[in-house]
Amino acid sequence: MFSKAIYNTTLTSEAANRLFSNISASYTKDSSFLATLRALLQKRLPPDKTVKVTCRGVQFTESGIMMTPASERMNLFIPDPIRHLSSSGHTICIMYATEISAGAKMLEIVRANAGAGKRHMSEYNRRDDLQVFFARKVNALFYTDVSERHTVIFTDKLELKHFHALQMMIPKYLPSLFADNPLTEMESFLLKSCGNKSAVEYERLIEEFTKDLDIHSEIIRIKLAGFETVFERMRADELRKEIDSFQKDYDYYITLLRDSANKLQERKYTLAGLMSAIEEQTGDSELMEYFMCNKNLTIIQVRGTAIEFVVHGYADVYDIDAFEQYADNHNGYLYSNLNYDISRPQMEKLYRAIFSEGIYKLRICAAFTADMRTGLQARQHYVFPSESQTYLHNPHIQSYGCIGSYAGRFQEYMQRKDYVGAIEQAVVSARNLNFYDSSVMTTFANELSCTAIKCIETQDGTLFTPLEAIAALELTDTLQEPTPETDIPQNTTTAEEG
Repeated sequence: MFSKAIYNTTLTSEAANRLFSNISASYTKDSSFLATLRALLQKRLPPDKTVKVTCRGVQFTESGIMMTPASERMNLFIPDPIRHLSSSGHTICIMYATEISAGAKMLEIVRANAGAGKRHMSEYNRRDDLQVFFARKVNALFYTDVSERHTVIFTDKLELKHFHALQMMIPKYLPSLFADNPLTEMESFLLKSCGNKSAVEYERLIEEFTKDLDIHSEIIRIKLAGFETVFERMRADELRKEIDSFQKDYDYYITLLRDSANKLQERKYTLAGLMSAIEEQTGDSELMEYFMCNKNLTIIQVRGTAIEFVVHGYADVYDIDAFEQYADNHNGYLYSNLNYDISRPQMEKLYRAIFSEGIYKLRICAAFTADMRTGLQARQHYVFPSESQTYLHNPHIQSYGCIGSYAGRFQEYMQRKDYVGAIEQAVVSARNLNFYDSSVMTTFANELSCTAIKCIETQDGTLFTPLEAIAALELTDTLQEPTPETDIPQNTTTAEEG
C-alpha cells in the first residue's frame, strides 16, 4: 500500500471536473479515490445519476465517547449521507477516528448497534466478506444498504496507505453499477495496483483510462456551444421586443399604420433570417474545430460575445534585417540591463542561436480577449495558467498591451464573419517581436537574460533556461576547438613539388 499522495491526474483536472461533475469527492486524503471512481464509472454511471465519496473524521477521544450516554453514542458516528440519502445517487462514506484511542471503541460501538436487526442503520447489511478481505490492511467495518447504492465504512484510523487500499474493492461498494457490467482486465489491474508498495503502476494505469477521452475537445464544445450565434440571439431578442412595440403602435395609432407596418415587416424578415442561421448551426463549428486542432490555444473563459484565451508558440515572426542591425551593437538596447551572470558576447551568441542560426527556438506566449462587439484586446500584466510555465511572456503584449495593426485586421475578419481568420491575427501577434521598438526590446533583453523559465527549446525538444542554453553553446564550442596536433596540415605538397 503506497503512502504517496496522488493529486495531479488528468481525471481530476479542472477540465475533468466539468466533464464528470456527477462523480465527486469531499474531504478525501488525496485525489486518487475520485480518479479511480471516474475511471471505472465513466461508462457505467447513467448521466442522470451521481456518485460521491466522502471522508469524515470522528473527533472524539475514547473518554469523550464514554462520557456520552450509551443510548446516544452511535449518533456520534452516523454520517450525514446516511441521514439524507439521495434517491438518484450513490455514496461511499468513510468514517474514521482522528484520535488513536477512539478508533477501537468506535468500532466496538458500531458493531454492537448498527446493521440489520439493530437499532441504527437497520436498512444496511454488514459486509463481513469485506472485513475479512481487508483484515491485514485496515481494521474496519463495512455496511451496504439494501438498494446496493450506498456503502459506509467505519475504520479505526485512515492513513494514506489505508485510503489507497480501500479503493481495491470499489465494485463491492457499488454492486448495482457492476452487476451487469463486470470489470475488464485493465480495470482489475488498476484496482490491484492500489495495494502496491509503489504508486508507479497506479499512476501509469490511471492515465491509460484518459486515452479514449478527448477532454480538450469536450471542454471546447462546452465553452463554445452556440458562441457564434450569441450576437444573433441577442439581436433576435431585441427584435422581438421591437416587434411587440411596433405591434402596439399599429393597434393604438391607426394614423401611423403604414409606418408601423413597414417596420414590423422589415424586422420580421430580419428575425426570420437570424433564426434560420441559428437553426442551421449544428455539430462542431469551424471555430470549434480550429481550437480543437490548434493545441497551442488555451481557452480560459467565454462570456457573452467574448473569448479570453492564451496563445503559445515560438518567437518566429520578426524582421531578420532588423535583428542583424541591432545584434552587432553591444552598446544598444538589446544588451542593456542584462543579467549580471551573462556577458554581452554570451548574450549575442544566444540571440544568434535563436534568431539566425536556428539552433534554438524561443517559446513565447500572450493572452487576449476577442470580443465580437468590441474587437481584439491584448491582456496586459496577465496571470498565466500552469500550461504556460515553459513560455516567456511576449513583452509587447504583457508589458505594453500593444498589438499594433492586428486589431484592425481582426475587425476586418469579424465583419466578414471569418472567426477563424480573426483569431489567427492574435496567434500571429503573439509570435511577433519588433526589433525596431527600443522600449519593448529593452524589456525583452532583461526578461530573457534574467528568467528562470525553461523557455529555450532545442531541436530534439529539450528545454533550457537561457543560462543553461548559453552553457550548452559554450560547451559545444569547447568540444569543437581544434587540438594543437590538428592545426598542423598533414600530407601537404610544397610549391616546388607541385
